[in-house]
Amino acid sequence: MSRYIYTGPNSAVTLKVSDGKGGLKDQDVLFWNGQEVDLPADHEMVASLVAQGYLKPVAAASIPQAAPAAPAVIEPEASTVKSGKTK
Repeated sequence: MSRYIYTGPNSAVTLKVSDGKGGLKDQDVLFWNGQEVDLPADHEMVASLVAQGYLKPVAAASIPQAAPAAPAVIEPEASTVKSGKTK
């Protein structure tokens, strides 16, 4: 199984996957936009969704990262002392 991020309309599918004993079993999968999902990488439906751009492997998915914070610049405060001039 491989981990993917799904981007597309919410949907569901039933995949026929190996049961590990030479047979097949059903694997129901819910696809929610923006969510990660575990899928068999060698399944033709998975390959099709990857080719169409609906699935991206988690390692290759572009996950937005925050830009590094700019160093703090301390500005001198404006003088709050009034001039000593009198009228």
